Amino acid sequence: MELIQRHIKKIKWTTRMAFASFGILIFALFVNEFREPLFGIKKGYAPHNFGFNFMFFLPSMLMAIALGFAVIGRTIKHWKTWTDLNKKLILIGLSIPAIGIWTFMIVKIFIN
Repeated sequence: MELIQRHIKKIKWTTRMAFASFGILIFALFVNEFREPLFGIKKGYAPHNFGFNFMFFLPSMLMAIALGFAVIGRTIKHWKTWTDLNKKLILIGLSIPAIGIWTFMIVKIFIN
């Protein structure tokens, strides 16, 4: 019984991490898109954009990707012990967007 309770706690914690990763990603992209009406930062004005990206966007994206990798790592680690396949796929599905967007941004940097 103790083993089952421990796995339930791990699944709940991993689910919170997955939702946090997805939530931080959506929030960061929303704030980035509407930074001019929210903060008055004009697109194309380098000093303010650099400060905004360095102080808000980069740390939030790093948190989202770190949580995404942690969720995927925990899910793969406990793949055999966690029996609910739908739960595992939902956890991975919530983590993939942060990793995908980060990969897209890195590839875009090297292509341009």
